Amino acid sequence: MVTGFFNVIVKLVLNGFWMVLLLLVPLAALFLLRRFELLSLRGTTVSRIFAAAAVAVFLLAGRGLVGLSEIARTRYAANYEFNTATTAFGLGTSTRLDLQYLLFGNRAAQGFSYVDHPETPPESDTTETPPDEHTDIPDVPEPINYGYNAVDIDFKALSQTEPNATVAETHAYVASLTPSRQNEYTGLFAGKNLIFLSAEAFSKEVISPELTPTLYRLVTKGIQFKDYYQPIWGGSTSTGEFSNLTGLVPVYAVDSMLETVGKNMYYTSGNQLQRLGYFSRAYHPHTYDYYDRDLTHENLGYEKYIGYGNGLEDRITWQWPESDLELMEATVDEYIDHQPFSIYYMTVSGHANYNWYGNYMSAKYHDIVADLDTSEGVKAYIACTLELEKAMTYLIDRLEAAGIADDTVIVLGTDHYPYGLELEPSDRYATALGDLYGYDWSTPWERDHSALILWSGCLEGRDPIVVDTPVYSLDILPTLSNLMGFTYDSRLLVGRDVFSDTPPLVLWVDYSWMTDKASYNSSTGEVTVFPGHEGEVDDDYVSAVKRLVSNKFSFSKNVLDTDYYNILFG
Repeated sequence: MVTGFFNVIVKLVLNGFWMVLLLLVPLAALFLLRRFELLSLRGTTVSRIFAAAAVAVFLLAGRGLVGLSEIARTRYAANYEFNTATTAFGLGTSTRLDLQYLLFGNRAAQGFSYVDHPETPPESDTTETPPDEHTDIPDVPEPINYGYNAVDIDFKALSQTEPNATVAETHAYVASLTPSRQNEYTGLFAGKNLIFLSAEAFSKEVISPELTPTLYRLVTKGIQFKDYYQPIWGGSTSTGEFSNLTGLVPVYAVDSMLETVGKNMYYTSGNQLQRLGYFSRAYHPHTYDYYDRDLTHENLGYEKYIGYGNGLEDRITWQWPESDLELMEATVDEYIDHQPFSIYYMTVSGHANYNWYGNYMSAKYHDIVADLDTSEGVKAYIACTLELEKAMTYLIDRLEAAGIADDTVIVLGTDHYPYGLELEPSDRYATALGDLYGYDWSTPWERDHSALILWSGCLEGRDPIVVDTPVYSLDILPTLSNLMGFTYDSRLLVGRDVFSDTPPLVLWVDYSWMTDKASYNSSTGEVTVFPGHEGEVDDDYVSAVKRLVSNKFSFSKNVLDTDYYNILFG
């Protein structure tokens, strides 16, 4: 990664070099004090004891002050995350905590917060009222009694016999959850081909009928998600992929994906379809072993993972960034005649930096975006994403020519917001990212809003399916599992099927969250109640959602630490 992002690293260091110089101020002061004989390094035993005591007092006082603030206290332990801890306590403390928790664990962040196991859910949500025999009642269609997306495992019984405490607690936690209902969309895409794309730094702001007609078609003619987010998880592209594919919180940052090696990732869409006999491939146009994808992606349910260096080097031009269009042209023939198929793409053409001299894709489309009323950084960003538009146009054309567009599902989400724009200047906003958005963001949801494409040709002839509740990347897998008609247990994934009766919840790595009723910003401790829900959000509601978020982090960690799916399914 150092070699791949060397130019980005240099730019970051140079931009922030004044902060590096500040680290030298104490050393310079010490030199001057010694130079002018204002300070002696000789000390008596008493002075040394005094100095040591002073250090101890300051350390204890600092730790004590942390305990006075709920936000600081949770960041320090229960909700510890390296980036937010660095912001709060400084790099020295966050580095020490990282090492401490790595070696000895973080007891405050372990375990689940719940009280009792609920009773088995009722078989129906409807109550029939006997009609009055003297009253004429019009015929009303009998409501459909949908089943649950759950498997036949007695988690409560398992928790009582499991010798491993962590596994037993995880069983008990799953037993305490209510599985989500199946619904009118269950099995809508059963038996169809699947093409899943994680699009590098994709943002909904690039979509327009003029510049990107194919992307515009897919996002408006497919299932329409009006409030979608891809949180930045602290590990850049790899953690975005992890959340898209596994339905779990990437609790180990950039190492999260590597933690899946040798473990049963039972519920990825790739593995679920592979068990059904689907032809499967995964592709990436950049170096094949970047982020150790050569070790991880076949375990996620793809018979072969192919990138530049293990199969694509003769079919894709070596440049930065590589072409998504060339990626499609090089791969579609490998699977289009092998139905049903399950295909995964990690694209790269939208990658930073966004300029005209270091980004081949930006330079390629310079003339198309030259007259846009925005900063040069945003122009370069939009330009390089046009290669994804060309790639998707080629893909749709091939599917339609083969007569299988109606039998194919396309899922396209991003890995993260275009953070490369934060390095670029803007005349109107603090950064070029603000220029792209049209505002300077201050909350995680203002930064991480995006677009999710979930399309099939079969949707274009029916009334639009609109989802207006908050949705995020961890909802993709359970929603897709329900649409594809998989047999799965909704309690074993962190997100929700967006068509189910499960309340919406979006969470961020710093334990901020959003529901359909309110949002919570962990950086400020601010709770914002959405209009129309003033009477529904109180301290108990906020506390309950905080516990729910913490539980989802703990569950995700335990799945990886214990190889939990292997325990359940072998």
